[in-house]
Amino acid sequence: MRTFAYTLRAFTAPTKIFSRAMSSSPRFASGADADALTPAVTSLLSTSGGRWTLAAEGEALERSFKFKTFAKTWDFMTAVSLQCKLKNHHPEWSNVYNTTFIRWTTHNPKGLTEKDVSLAALCDDLARDFGELDPEPTACEIRDLAGKAVEAGGDCCTPKKK
Repeated sequence: MRTFAYTLRAFTAPTKIFSRAMSSSPRFASGADADALTPAVTSLLSTSGGRWTLAAEGEALERSFKFKTFAKTWDFMTAVSLQCKLKNHHPEWSNVYNTTFIRWTTHNPKGLTEKDVSLAALCDDLARDFGELDPEPTACEIRDLAGKAVEAGGDCCTPKKK
């Protein structure tokens, strides 16, 4: 119990949370093909019938997924993680019982890339396969948990010098 309380305190201490500033236009990483990616991003967005929103001033795609049980949620997360391994990319995510929050962004170079966009679309397909329930508004707490974990984890995407 003490370990849990300590961990909880570590994540609830005042920290700079990943910016939730919404944007109406995506910001792509340098080297990304904006002309090719813009239509794909647009089709994912809630303003175009999708379920994703732009966050972090357009540098991220995020949304929540809700399933009937924790087991279904865990199966979905496992399927996503296998695709992450294949693409050598990872989300910022958090999970509470039957809900998973996912944010796709690239940290280095900063912004959206083909990996973010294709993995977001893949998440939609996997969620359908695992029986995603109708969407509900994302609780700020689950979104903030992912942001706090990212900050506590440090720079994950820049190769470490030996």
